[in-house]
Amino acid sequence: MYDFLSRGAEYGSDVLIPQVRQTTAGDVGNFLVGKNAKAQHQIAKELGGIFGKKGLRFAASKPAQAVLRLVPGLTTGLVALDAADVVSGDESLGNRIMDGAGMLVGGGVGLLTGGPMGMLVGASTGKGASDGLQYLFGDKKTPEQRKMEEALAMLQGGKY
Repeated sequence: MYDFLSRGAEYGSDVLIPQVRQTTAGDVGNFLVGKNAKAQHQIAKELGGIFGKKGLRFAASKPAQAVLRLVPGLTTGLVALDAADVVSGDESLGNRIMDGAGMLVGGGVGLLTGGPMGMLVGASTGKGASDGLQYLFGDKKTPEQRKMEEALAMLQGGKY
C-alpha cells in the first residue's frame, strides 16, 4: 500500500486507480498498526532528515521502533477527531468549510510529498492552520463563550 502512495504525482490515474483497487483491508490494517516495513522505514528516514545521524540512530533503536509503530495509528486517530470536529462541531458553516478546505489542501500536499503519512499529517496540520487563522482574525470567542454571553444578556434583560 505504501509504495504506490509514496511517489504521489508520478502516478497517473491509469496506474493509481488499479493499485488502490488492489489494496486490501489487511494492507490498511498493517499500515495502521505499524507492521508495514516501508512506512516504518519512511518514518525513521524522516527523523534522520530532521535530526541528522543522531535522529536516525535513535529511530533505529529497539525502544524507538516500538514507539514509532504507534505513529500511523495515532496520526489516523487524530485526523479522524479533526474530521469529527468539522462535521459535528458547533461552529458556523463558514468555519467548517474553511476547516475542511484546510484539511483537503494539507492532505493533498502531504500526499504528494510524503505518501500516506504525509497525507495524514498534512490534513491535521491544515485543520490546525485553519483554526489558528480563525482565532487570529476572528472574534476570539469560543461557541461556549458566545452562549454564555447570550444567556447573561437574557438574564440581565429580565428574560428567562
